Amino acid sequence: MASIPGLRGLILAATAAVIASAGAVYVLMQPDDGTRKITGTAASAPGLGWSVDAAATHGNAKAEFRDPRAGTEYDMGGSPGFIDAGDTLLAVVGVSAGDMSVKEPMLVGIDAETGAVRWRTPAPHLEGCGGAPVDGRLVCVTAPSAEPTALVGYDIASGQVTRTPTDWQVFALATVDNHVYVAEGDVESDDVRVHSGTLADPAANWSRSFAMGTSWEDITSDTLDVSHGQGLLNLGVQLAGFDLGTGASTWTTDLGGCSRTIATSTALVERINTECSGYHVTGTDLFDRTGRVLAATDSEATHSLSIDRPTDDTVPVLLADGAYDRRTGKRAWTSPDLVTKPRNTNSDNSNATTGTATAILGDIALLRDSDARNMTGLDMRTGHRLWQLETERYGTVLAWDGHVVVLTDTTGLWAIDPRSGTTVWDIPFLAVNNNRDAFDGSGQLTARDNGRYVYTSARTMIGLRPIDH
Repeated sequence: MASIPGLRGLILAATAAVIASAGAVYVLMQPDDGTRKITGTAASAPGLGWSVDAAATHGNAKAEFRDPRAGTEYDMGGSPGFIDAGDTLLAVVGVSAGDMSVKEPMLVGIDAETGAVRWRTPAPHLEGCGGAPVDGRLVCVTAPSAEPTALVGYDIASGQVTRTPTDWQVFALATVDNHVYVAEGDVESDDVRVHSGTLADPAANWSRSFAMGTSWEDITSDTLDVSHGQGLLNLGVQLAGFDLGTGASTWTTDLGGCSRTIATSTALVERINTECSGYHVTGTDLFDRTGRVLAATDSEATHSLSIDRPTDDTVPVLLADGAYDRRTGKRAWTSPDLVTKPRNTNSDNSNATTGTATAILGDIALLRDSDARNMTGLDMRTGHRLWQLETERYGTVLAWDGHVVVLTDTTGLWAIDPRSGTTVWDIPFLAVNNNRDAFDGSGQLTARDNGRYVYTSARTMIGLRPIDH
């Protein structure tokens, strides 16, 4: 989008708006083309490149940003977010109706460099969207309330809509490596198929049947996973692996009780064996891409990773207090730092210990022990403690750019060096915007190249970038 000379730093209302049809270019504002130093922050901290307000983008004072992956039919949990599509950031903006619905939802395309709103397009009745663009489009599927059912593509450059009607009963959609994957059928009759293809022809590559099923209310957001080197279909108490290139079923297993799974690189799956009574964990099994059990533990401690990005398959996987080779399953080392100390519980079914790992960053594990109130950096190749520090500040790990890891809490964003534990920079939300409602500490951050970040909370999206000194 061409810049407007002479208006540097001025916010333009919708005076340049052209919203004659879906996909029309919509200029909400012309952000400052400089980067503002955020008052009180360290010299190493990124500055504010741009800021976009959800209310101004939508035209309703109560509008909020939402993650397109969650669709627009329901507002379960109200999770803010966006999809990074390179030069364009894709987000839903709508009004939470207070009844688990979103009013007047629109998909917006935001310039990742300037924050300018390039386009906005109505996006009602979407069940969900794929997390990766395919052929230059965000691919979504309509909710059951919309007839006829269709796959919907939003052009990333313009917002133009392409629809592919289908008579399938779609219950899951995923995208990866420029392919669309669709799961459809009657899950309550164990009559299920998975297809791979394109937006225009979702079965162009292959179609495979799976004799699996569950109840409709048990369909979850992780029913279909294609992002870890293999396909996974998770329906009720059944799990099936399949080849992404051919659709051929490679293995199946059962999930007893209230067990759950975690997919990790490369094409590994953890089965967390869990009793329904008290949700008590009894152990974990690690499966390879053939369904072979590589490793197993009988520990109740499990890890919850916000980021899982090992350098390669030479970096082990963590189960309870041990690290296991991703190729052979052999235990490489153990560390007491990986598990909290046993504690008294009010119920015999409660887990007395938990895992402490919150992120795998290349060959470093970031640990947080809320009971001991400390944070630890662990060498994933040796198990040796790199550093440990006491801290009362407990945040959510959001992003890692290969150099620093960024966390957030209700007060702001901060970055630490995972090799030393040193705080590199700290950005209070009130230093960015003195309106206390602008940020709520719950949001999504993406690390882009060259020290640039994009963060969104429900009401405000910002672009952070290095300051030229």
